[in-house]
Amino acid sequence: MPYVLGIHLGATATSAAVAQRDGSRWGAPVPWPLGAEGPTAPTVLCKVQDGSFVAGEPARQQEAAHHEWVVRSFTKHLGDDAPLLVGSDFVPAQQLVATMIEWAADTVASQQGHPPEHIAVAHSATWGPYRGHLVQQALAQLGLTDVSLVPEPVAVGLDYANSRTVPTNGTVAVGNIGGTGFDATVLRRSEPGFEVIGAPLDADYPSGQDLDDEVFAHVRSEIGEHVDSLDPSDPQSRALLAALRAECTRAKEALSFQPHASVRVALPRVRTEVALSRSRFEHLVRPHLERVPELLTQAIQSAALTPDQLEAVVLAGGTARAPLLRQLTTQRLAQPQIDQVPELVAARGAAQSAVRKLSASTDQAPEAAEETSVLVRVADPGPSSLRNDQNAVDEPEPLPPPRPALDVRPMHIEGPDEDRQRIIKIIKICVAALLVIGGLVMTIMQTSSSGGHGSGGGSSVLQHK
Repeated sequence: MPYVLGIHLGATATSAAVAQRDGSRWGAPVPWPLGAEGPTAPTVLCKVQDGSFVAGEPARQQEAAHHEWVVRSFTKHLGDDAPLLVGSDFVPAQQLVATMIEWAADTVASQQGHPPEHIAVAHSATWGPYRGHLVQQALAQLGLTDVSLVPEPVAVGLDYANSRTVPTNGTVAVGNIGGTGFDATVLRRSEPGFEVIGAPLDADYPSGQDLDDEVFAHVRSEIGEHVDSLDPSDPQSRALLAALRAECTRAKEALSFQPHASVRVALPRVRTEVALSRSRFEHLVRPHLERVPELLTQAIQSAALTPDQLEAVVLAGGTARAPLLRQLTTQRLAQPQIDQVPELVAARGAAQSAVRKLSASTDQAPEAAEETSVLVRVADPGPSSLRNDQNAVDEPEPLPPPRPALDVRPMHIEGPDEDRQRIIKIIKICVAALLVIGGLVMTIMQTSSSGGHGSGGGSSVLQHK
């Protein structure tokens, strides 16, 4: 069955969603798991011996033993002049981004049995045209040309509008709490999607990792001496620290649903559990989460709006589940709209964008839609093609006259030798011109001198005689 693929390329996690077509109708986007341990996969790559990359959870598992060949957070370096060092090789960030997208597309295609008809990638709102162009070029080098890019806030807005009614010109504020930062954007509803208004805000703080740091600091306050005794240069110690960090993340996520959680600690000299209540957790992370409604307010003001003029405030990202964040946003702005799986809404919105992109060229004639990956663009008929005579419908249109052949000749570009010869030729011409001018001057002077001697020559001769 034909399908389109939406990919959300986050700084720390990548997710995917699929929308399938049944005849001329598209189904709702459905999240598609990229790993065995959950719907998302770590945005991590590891370069192996043959020069290729493994991605996701297998790459993350290599970080403890071969950390120099593992790269993460490469989306933050997109557009930098300097490439990233991966092992002993320098790799441009756009190549890493394209590799991660290719891996996600191949993972879904291997399970679907065939590639998608179109891929839409939700990316950071800070990319801009230049970074997007770099990614498109890198994807084309991998053979992925049927790919469109959509800013992450727009993808979130499309997912929200797919289940809720947003009137034309209605405005929505989108706040996304990612693993490494937060962005706030105001969107205006316009057919067929959304447009960004005002100045989007992008900040490194707060982020999901900031909340993980607070939980880790709490655990360290309980068993600090055991953590400090680990050697960061030892692969086994790095693996233990990574496992402890993952436990802190798991406990943080659990506190969004339950009042208590515990962090399992498995270190060489201690095996225990550190308890953490939701009230204690909220006390630790409140300074971070209070920044969210503050940044949203700044984005709303940059769009020359007030909170009561918005249709909705939509929060995305796994941290959006935190009950304290909902409470703080409600107090400052309005009751936020939060999906049950807020970390997957951008991928679903990207799939919705892919449906719109494909429908713009194929669904103009839905009765002719077939299960094929070849896109056929149907031109809109002009007024002259409308017939009142029913029998005239079957008459073939006259073929347009053939275009005249174009004689395109390549422009001649002079090389270094030709340029040197041209300069020598100019010098020779100038010397010749100077010689001609000099000859003319001398001729005129001799003529004048001869005339003078002729007029006074007789008298001198007579005097001599």
